[in-house]
Amino acid sequence: MSEKEVLYARQGAVATVTLNRPKRGNALSGPMVSQFVQILQSAIDDPAVRVIVVTGNGKYFCTGMDLTPQDDSPSASDPVAQTQAMFTTLARCPKPTIARMNGPALGGGVGIVFGCNFRIVHPNAYFSMPEVHRGLIPALISEVIVPQLGAFRSKQYMLSGERVSAQEAYRVGFVTAVAEDEDTLDKKVKEYVDLLVQSGPGAMRDVKQLVDAVDLRGGDDKAVASYVREAFGKMITSEEAAHGIGAFASREKPNWDEFGLGSEKLKSKL
Repeated sequence: MSEKEVLYARQGAVATVTLNRPKRGNALSGPMVSQFVQILQSAIDDPAVRVIVVTGNGKYFCTGMDLTPQDDSPSASDPVAQTQAMFTTLARCPKPTIARMNGPALGGGVGIVFGCNFRIVHPNAYFSMPEVHRGLIPALISEVIVPQLGAFRSKQYMLSGERVSAQEAYRVGFVTAVAEDEDTLDKKVKEYVDLLVQSGPGAMRDVKQLVDAVDLRGGDDKAVASYVREAFGKMITSEEAAHGIGAFASREKPNWDEFGLGSEKLKSKL
C-alpha cells in the first residue's frame, strides 16, 4: 500500500476527509476503515475544527466494502466491530458533517453518506445497496439508514438493489441538495460551511444530541418533555450562550474561537 487510503486536510475551521482508492472505486479495505476512524476521531478532538467534510477521490464517492481478498496490509483484529465503529462514530460525531458526494455511493458508501448531517450530491451520482445480489445483507449500515429512511423505503432499496438517482433522492428527501456540476458542488458545500461556522460549536453539538434524544424518546411524551427542559436549562446558563446573547445585544459578530469542541472550556452540557 504505497498511497494513503484516506487523506486529511484542514483549512481554517474545516477538515476534509477524502476516501483515496480511486482505482478501486474507493472501496473500503480493512486498513482504510481503520484510517478513517482514526482520522475522524482526530478531527473531532481538534478544537480548531468546526465542520467536517467527507468526500471521495475520483469517479466514485464509495463503492462499499472491498470484497476481494486482502493479504498485503494489516487490518483490525475485529473488522466487523471496526466497520461498525466507522458508521457510528460518524453518525454520532458532535460536529456538523457534510457528505460531498462526488459520485455514486454503493453499500457501505451509502452508510457513510447517511452518517453525515448534510448531503450535497453531484447530479450524476446515485445510491444503491446491491448486497442482496451477492447473497449478502446491508446489516452494518442499517443502523444509520433505517431510522432515517423508514421501513418501507429501506426494504424497497435493500431488497431490490435498485439505483436511486440524485434527483430521486432529493425528491424522496434524504439529500440536502443536488448540484448542477462539479463547480456548483463545491460552491454548495461552501454555502453550508459558511452557515455552520457562524454558529456556536457547543450549541451545534447539543442540537445534534437533542434531536437524537427526542427521536429515540418519540413514544414517551413525558421523557421527551423532561429531556427538553433539562437541555434548555443547561444551555441557557452556559458560557457559550452568554457570549452569543451578548454579541447579539451588542450587534456584534460572535467569536467562537474560544469555544472549539475538544477544548477544556467547552465540555458537553447535555
